[in-house]
Amino acid sequence: MTALLVLFVLVVVGGIGSAIAVNVVDRRPRPDEARYEIGRSFDRTDTALVSGGVARAIDVTVLELVDRGLVLAEDGKLTVSDEVDRLLDTPMDSPEYKPPYATDEGWILVSVRAKGRQGLDAVRRDVLKMRLRTRLRTLADRGFLVTPLRRQWGPAVVWAPTLAGMFFCSMGLITSYNPLEDSDAPAAITIFAWFPVTLLTAFIWSRRPGYHGPDPRTARGRDIVDLLRAELPDDAPQAQRVAVGGFAAMTDDALRRQVQGRADESRWSIMRRGRAGHYGVNAALAADSGMTSGDGGDGDGGGDGGGGD
Repeated sequence: MTALLVLFVLVVVGGIGSAIAVNVVDRRPRPDEARYEIGRSFDRTDTALVSGGVARAIDVTVLELVDRGLVLAEDGKLTVSDEVDRLLDTPMDSPEYKPPYATDEGWILVSVRAKGRQGLDAVRRDVLKMRLRTRLRTLADRGFLVTPLRRQWGPAVVWAPTLAGMFFCSMGLITSYNPLEDSDAPAAITIFAWFPVTLLTAFIWSRRPGYHGPDPRTARGRDIVDLLRAELPDDAPQAQRVAVGGFAAMTDDALRRQVQGRADESRWSIMRRGRAGHYGVNAALAADSGMTSGDGGDGDGGGDGGGGD
């Protein structure tokens, strides 16, 4: 029985210790890995998706279109240029259809023409997000974002084996119990420890970046954005500045007012399932792109306005 009690203690200590160790290691900056991932494949849209979600990716594309003269901005109202307006009505199989924009940009231009006079928020909500959703999944697969499913079941990596180890130790104590010589107190104590120990290991493990709160970025995802922000050149285009830090990072205040208007800042915000009324556009777009908190978990309240990420 003594050996089983010692083994039980080792299982508990190992489970809690593993959760703490993962947390500590995960929070160490890894600029070399971040630089490798950036060089491997990481464009401006990827940057925007990781740093601020779907709303920020749309903002970046709108700014790029404004810079190229395909979208016109005035006091927060967006319109397409005459050329774009004509091309959007031109059949795609027509020899006259030679658009100066990509397909993904075309979807945003369609929304700008339809909703742009209502402001940037209306465009964000209207844009088709199939491609952005696919890119979010790819970024999650590369370890930059935590999906709702991983948020819910990720802690099982540590609590499940810990619970299994405690279960077998407790069963061993029960089966080896001799009513004439031993007390059944050790076995009872170990059984009562199952729930608090399991809960504690899961809680500690879930404190990792990306697994709680409104921001689903992993430590690697944050390292990438931090590196891009630190190495942002002084003459960086305004769209690139928005990609790493939202509208708050822009240096052209006049352009920011013309494009952003009264729209909320683009930043990560994950709504709780069934409570959409308490959240703004950023949380709604996160849900529209599959980044809803599936465990009734973390959001950031109703405040989508102001601030960067």
